[in-house]
Amino acid sequence: MSHVAHRIRTVDHRHEPDSWRMDSLAPSRRLAPFLRRATAYTVQGNGLSRQRELPNGSAVLVFNLGSELRVEDTTGNLHRFPQPTVFYSGPSERYIVTETDGAQEGIVVELTLPGARRLLSRPLDELRDRMIALSDLLGPRAGDILGRIIEAPSPAARLALLEAALEARIAEAGDRGTRDLECAWNLQHASGGQVPITELADAVGCSRKHLSVRFDREFGMPPKLLARIMRFDRAMRIVRLGELTSWSDLAAQCGFADQAHMAREFVAFTGDPPTALLRRRLPDEGGFID
Repeated sequence: MSHVAHRIRTVDHRHEPDSWRMDSLAPSRRLAPFLRRATAYTVQGNGLSRQRELPNGSAVLVFNLGSELRVEDTTGNLHRFPQPTVFYSGPSERYIVTETDGAQEGIVVELTLPGARRLLSRPLDELRDRMIALSDLLGPRAGDILGRIIEAPSPAARLALLEAALEARIAEAGDRGTRDLECAWNLQHASGGQVPITELADAVGCSRKHLSVRFDREFGMPPKLLARIMRFDRAMRIVRLGELTSWSDLAAQCGFADQAHMAREFVAFTGDPPTALLRRRLPDEGGFID
């Protein structure tokens, strides 16, 4: 655990009627292109809790170790996940809603699209934004890692175990002929979604159409849509860090045409314009209520 302790950031919110603790692990240098972060969480609360989970261009693994977790997808369908279970959820272009009763415990692993492609060893267009039991995708390996995480004695131990398992799986899988697409993803991510698709295609040596078709097939999302979500996600990170000076400055900083364009994207991805969304925000990184 000592090798991950310095990369774990803890948020501990203790105020009635709800409290939560989140231990977030930043990826190792080896995993940085494939893992955004992994967060072990515990929540103590009274009654029903509904939260909006905003799109950020990631695919996720959810280890539910607490009470039943209910997830309402972008089409309004309700999925129920008892404990203990682990499921995969593909990248979404709109918020989903999670619902729990009282106490909750688990881990959320946010994978980059290259990371999800390597982990699952299959084109992500086969899955899109579906929610699927990880055992249906990885077989007995999923149950093995879930069992070891349940037995781990602390959040730090769980995160260290998970990181080691991800490193081994991703190294074993290799890039499966998608190295150029991984390069395109890295370029777009580094820019916060501001590289034109034509420039991405030039950088990897193919036509815009060829890049778009292969990117969509292998990563489960068209590059233009991913760029939009990356711009939105960059704006949300600036807001979360408390660095917002004005909405017009934020729009310019994140590559939107103007403030109205940014507001339309917020509505498309979160269901609310910026100021309305912030009224849903919980303190101490607790998320957004529905």
